[in-house]
Amino acid sequence: MRIRVRSEIGKLRAVIMQPPGKGIERCTPLNVQSLAWDAIPSPHKALEEHQAWVRAVRSSGADVFLFEDLLRDILGDPVARTELVASIVETERRFVAPRTLEALGEYLSELAPAPLVETLFFGMTADELNGRTGSVSLSDLANPMSPWVLFPMSNVLYTRDPAAVVGDGIVFCRMHNRDREKEPLCYSAIFRRHPLFADASAPVWYGEDPDDDDPIEGGNVHCYSPNCVVIGINERTRPEAIEKLAERTMARGEVTDVIALMFENPRLSERDNIGLSVHMDMFLNMIDRDAFLFFPYMERKLTVLHLTPGRGGRIRITREDSLFETLKRVLKLDAIRIIKVGGDESEAVAFAEQRAGSGGNTVNLEPGKVCIWDRNVATIRALERGGIRVVAVEADELTKGGGGPRCSTMPLLRDDLS
Repeated sequence: MRIRVRSEIGKLRAVIMQPPGKGIERCTPLNVQSLAWDAIPSPHKALEEHQAWVRAVRSSGADVFLFEDLLRDILGDPVARTELVASIVETERRFVAPRTLEALGEYLSELAPAPLVETLFFGMTADELNGRTGSVSLSDLANPMSPWVLFPMSNVLYTRDPAAVVGDGIVFCRMHNRDREKEPLCYSAIFRRHPLFADASAPVWYGEDPDDDDPIEGGNVHCYSPNCVVIGINERTRPEAIEKLAERTMARGEVTDVIALMFENPRLSERDNIGLSVHMDMFLNMIDRDAFLFFPYMERKLTVLHLTPGRGGRIRITREDSLFETLKRVLKLDAIRIIKVGGDESEAVAFAEQRAGSGGNTVNLEPGKVCIWDRNVATIRALERGGIRVVAVEADELTKGGGGPRCSTMPLLRDDLS
């Protein structure tokens, strides 16, 4: 199948999604924050919620492919399995002794596709690997800082972040945190090896060159039009990565405008490990041709930098005064509608929905029709008053991971806007 995403709102035709997976079974009161969850989820209830959400997306006419299915498919190929296991083991080199890495690679290489995927998601402690191989280094068995020799993939639910389709090409992301470093490797292998993408022949905008080592995550990458990409700059997406992405897409004539938004991620307390806006899609989303959902608290915390083609293949960068005035000009809109998280309710309600319900995070099924977690009651009212059709998704357990519907979908194909 071909891949093509030239807007955030075109009718969704194909998407990768993924249930939370076995990694969340590792969550305990002692480690839940290190596994990047706000609270311990119920695995079976989270799975039920996700299954219901997948049914809702499919009922809109989109093909849904599960990440775990695609991964199992390619791991049936011995060459693909050998390559992927080697690259995954390498991600642990900074944390694990060489002797242990050798034992880990040998153990994983002997697993069939289904148990291999399960093990990658569930992770392995030094004691677990030693019980199976007897070959773990003493330094890892005695490590007081971390029990892991294969860190669990506890955030596979959030398929948006490891890769992103931009136009007719793809970005293989570089993740900021250890728990997510393996995911882009898996997505790269899927796009290179899976028969589903055999005819895609998509250019890789970022993540294929060995020098592409600066973090960039898909929650910060937004296609607002065929020519305009908006990308957030924060600890998880660095300016160096954005410049490379801009240069490469502009050189191919795919993109003429990259708008980079520099923002902070406010924490509500010292114990808040996720924050209000871990990615740009937590506070800003295009939801119709002229409409945006926005968490207004972030407005005074944004710096807007506008990248356009310059002379001699260089990038020209302009500091802009207003995000929405810039978007209006670049997108050639007469006016922009801004719908606020929390609507007209108090600031306390807006903050509660933003933090507890990922209220600013939506994904479009088609222009003017969005999915949002159902607990965001005030935001849903505001969307409906603004003429936006809403699919409210029950997500009492899924919200505990700190992400929303956009975080949990990786669009492969959207209709172009006429």
